[in-house]
Amino acid sequence: MTRKSRRTSRAVLAVACSFGLVAAACGSDDDSSSDDATTDTEAAAPDDTEAATDTEAEATDDTAAGDESTTDTAEASTDEPADDADTPTGEATGEPIVIGVQNPEGDPAGSFPEASAGIQAAANYVNAVLGGLGGRPIEIELCKSVISPDDSQRCANELAASGVDMVISTINFFGNFYPIYQGSEIPVVVTSPVTIADFTTEGAYAIGSGCLGAHTGLAEFATNQIEEFEDITVEKVGIPWADTPPGVVCYNDLEAKPIDVINGSEPGDSVRAGERPDLTYLGVPILPAAPDVTPQATEVLDFDPDVIIFSAQGADCWNLVDALGRVGWTPDDVPLVMSPSCIDFEAMTAAGALAEGIYIEGSPGGLLADPSEIEGEHLENVETYLAKAPEYGMSEDDLSKGFGASGFAAVMNIWQAANTVDGDVTGQTIAEAFAATDGSMPTFGGAPLNCSAAPDPYVAVCASEVSIEQWDGEKLVSIIPTLSGIDLVAGTELRPG
Repeated sequence: MTRKSRRTSRAVLAVACSFGLVAAACGSDDDSSSDDATTDTEAAAPDDTEAATDTEAEATDDTAAGDESTTDTAEASTDEPADDADTPTGEATGEPIVIGVQNPEGDPAGSFPEASAGIQAAANYVNAVLGGLGGRPIEIELCKSVISPDDSQRCANELAASGVDMVISTINFFGNFYPIYQGSEIPVVVTSPVTIADFTTEGAYAIGSGCLGAHTGLAEFATNQIEEFEDITVEKVGIPWADTPPGVVCYNDLEAKPIDVINGSEPGDSVRAGERPDLTYLGVPILPAAPDVTPQATEVLDFDPDVIIFSAQGADCWNLVDALGRVGWTPDDVPLVMSPSCIDFEAMTAAGALAEGIYIEGSPGGLLADPSEIEGEHLENVETYLAKAPEYGMSEDDLSKGFGASGFAAVMNIWQAANTVDGDVTGQTIAEAFAATDGSMPTFGGAPLNCSAAPDPYVAVCASEVSIEQWDGEKLVSIIPTLSGIDLVAGTELRPG
């Protein structure tokens, strides 16, 4: 039986498993500008839903799920998420609670306007239908930044000076803003943690798996579970990596270090420590938005790897796939595993046979799941997202992007946390609610949060689980519903590079 036929037969058996596709690692390639996320707490006008100009990964029936049931289900779903009887519903009318949003936009090195759009749409929905946060309407104060240390701190200074109650940081390449927020006692919710500070800062709550979950998950799957699916023994791992400030950290601390733990050259507490002394790897840096990465692709293949893992902003993922194809690679030759940030239905379809069979991480409970393949609360959350996000101001283009979904989920998780507060709902009491999570409560758009069990020194980590999907040429098919590689860095020293 060929490797491809083995994959196909396993994919058919796994098709009944749930999908999880929220991107959360090192970014999207959307450097276009969508309409600014308004600070108005009223629902956006219908015309606003068509504002985005980027046509990447349109949220059509067949791209989001490969099934006509996606749209039908979304249109049929008008119910609000299940909540306690005492939870306020209806329009919020109390004193606003101001949530600052720090988000990179308009920079080719990293631009995620869909995240702002998702955050604002969810805020509009919560305010209009779900009673706000304890009766208080959400007011979004957006600070757009470019990818630079100075601009990261500029946004933090501006938001802190304005007196926001809490902050959502979508993705920040530097992590240098935390002292500013700590000095003003402003809690920070992080949707895509990628820096050491994102993982280790007191008062930060990394509710997305981000770099920690995605990259350790890549290392775990590529050196362990993939062998069953591909009928191979992995001794050499090719690791092209994004040559950005967070990329350096994520490669050194969360890809190279876990493999060194497995081969025994790095001490750690993992049950897999020293398991494979012959395991080796080659890291190859790739600059973002590089026009031609053929030399890097050649270097990776010359290493003769048994598997390749990669995480970068979306366009860079598929530039690498194209370059690998030009030098003779196919997924049948060497399996490729990529992080959630690489999810781009349009690019995956355009890549044709070069994409078929590629493994891509997702998020358990992700909002970009196929509604026809899931049930229960996960289905309710997906239906809520597909129906309410566009109704309350999100464009169809942004709806199918991982950062858009994670932005919407962030506000919904803040709403869920606020519903557990006994007393006044403030930024601090919401932060305390996050800190108390123990994995026992469902999470909107992801695996249950467990901030109270964050492993030292990664004390800000509330989520580390990923799922594994495989692109079959039309859709992503679930292979492993839940997987975590965080054990691979347990008891290790930080190694940011």
